[in-house]
Amino acid sequence: MVYESTGKFQLVEGDVDNFDKMMEAVGVSAEKRQKGRVLKPIIEFSHDGDKYKVTGSAEGIPERTKEFVLDVEQEETTIDGRKVKSTYKREAKGLMIQHEVQENGMVVVYHREIKGDEMHVKVTCGNLVANRLYKKI
Repeated sequence: MVYESTGKFQLVEGDVDNFDKMMEAVGVSAEKRQKGRVLKPIIEFSHDGDKYKVTGSAEGIPERTKEFVLDVEQEETTIDGRKVKSTYKREAKGLMIQHEVQENGMVVVYHREIKGDEMHVKVTCGNLVANRLYKKI
């Protein structure tokens, strides 16, 4: 998300079953998980100096924007209204890692890596792993 290449990316494929299990583990309702199984979100990344911005949208879901500074923990509200604490870190060129601590203490880690016109996202929660692939649009 700090990537030298900013822009818009849309989900094109992903491990829906494990992602659903993660969402269940952190407390997302069955109804919202069912809706999430079919969404193809678009995520736009940008930054200005030390400030980063991520805007997400999907059909039928209001657009949401998160702003953050690297290495600073902040409270965020998830799309389904849960409060989490997130910290974003840059690990290497084109690689950003987000640690998201849930209200129930569970930690979800998002590994986002830009490779050309693709963004590869590896999401982990405990022993669950879900891979998601986004294409630049």
